[in-house]
Amino acid sequence: MQTKSISIHSTRIALYGGVFDPVHNAHLELARHSLCHSAMDRVVFIPAAQSPLKSHVPYVTDMDRLEMLNLAIAGESRFCVDRYEIEKGGVSYSLDTVRYFERLYPKADLYWIIGADQFERLAVWQRIDELVAIIRFLVFARSGYQMVIPSISGLRFERIERSLMSESSSHIRAQLAGGRSICGLVPEAVEAFILAHELYKNS
Repeated sequence: MQTKSISIHSTRIALYGGVFDPVHNAHLELARHSLCHSAMDRVVFIPAAQSPLKSHVPYVTDMDRLEMLNLAIAGESRFCVDRYEIEKGGVSYSLDTVRYFERLYPKADLYWIIGADQFERLAVWQRIDELVAIIRFLVFARSGYQMVIPSISGLRFERIERSLMSESSSHIRAQLAGGRSICGLVPEAVEAFILAHELYKNS
């Protein structure tokens, strides 16, 4: 399932789910901050086949998204990409993914990286009561942001205040569709791959 193995000695694993269409510098900054701030041993990027919170399917193929992720994390020894949701197919629910990792690493402490805006909506996630029983959340909020904590029994989380970069995948797709530069918004290798394969020109 994985494109890079995780050491059996890793005990604190941060799961980072998303569509990554495409992966960009703000994704990587957030993952690096998780390693430093919360002493994670590993961050696992998990590209979704189809997010339950998005009405559209990804704009490029699963293989293109996986390749861009692998290019983006090259040289990052504590990052890896897992193909579980891609290979499973269909809508990706966090509970199924977390249970997969719980079986894979039964002795690890599992965390889920999430933005404050999504965190406030946790109550609508599928079977959230089961999910919070087996995972902790690393919640990224902008400094000074008045985050609303959802009323969910057993919820465990760590708030991380961070001045995050402003990149978004939708902005990058719009730049490319308009024939504008994305230099500095994505890793150089990802930019080269996108341009070489003419991705997102018609997104």
